[in-house]
Amino acid sequence: MSMRKPGSGGGESKPRQDELHGNGMKLQQFIAHAGITSRRKAEEFIREGRVTINGSVVKDVTARVNESKDHVKVDGSLIRQEAKIYIVMNKPEGCITTVSDDKGRPTVVDLLKPTIRERIYPVGRLDFNTTGTLMLTNDGDFANSVMHPSFEIEKKYTAKLQGRISSFALNRLKKGVKIGDERRFVRPADAGLYKRNDANDVIYIVIREGMNHQVKKMIEAVGASVVRLRRENVGKISDRGLSAGQWRYLTPDEIKYFKRGK
Repeated sequence: MSMRKPGSGGGESKPRQDELHGNGMKLQQFIAHAGITSRRKAEEFIREGRVTINGSVVKDVTARVNESKDHVKVDGSLIRQEAKIYIVMNKPEGCITTVSDDKGRPTVVDLLKPTIRERIYPVGRLDFNTTGTLMLTNDGDFANSVMHPSFEIEKKYTAKLQGRISSFALNRLKKGVKIGDERRFVRPADAGLYKRNDANDVIYIVIREGMNHQVKKMIEAVGASVVRLRRENVGKISDRGLSAGQWRYLTPDEIKYFKRGK
């Protein structure tokens, strides 16, 4: 539901420089979260002089606003923040974890239409064919508390491998491996054999970081190959009970769990 409203006349006071560069939300973020446009486009609006704070034109893209006190207008229309949305989805295969795709591929946001009309975005990423627990929101602070390494939110993955994994390779994985061109050392919070099928092993890995393709790279570093990868949970949040492509709203307790950084 859009909260955009037409603006009224003048009378607002000029914002002080310390207000523009102090604490608060980034101006382009404020505009994007109101569902007006993307952050990148919002920066263009700011540079073009189409944005005012408390009646004064602001062309500084580093400006910040106080959500509860400042009046922000775009092209003369007063904007308000949309209601905060928090969702967990069972991401299906063949779906891009982004808001839009220039190649026309289906995105996770497409799966929420037309029920969710607010501008919403995924918290972190899952690869095109990786499935499982994915959260989406329009709350930047919430997204940061989930993704930032300092909060040490654990994410558990299960990986179906091509064939078997030796106990030697599994022990190497548990102790940590070097991945990427930078040969960065990463160690899982936990790892082990999840189950053994007739022809394939399934292992689990728990990580606290969020590097690009991290889990696949860690498994490949010990000589194994991933056939299918699934994220089981993020912290205490899981997609349990949801079929592929289904989603639900987070409960108030689940939201508080992340806002406390636990």
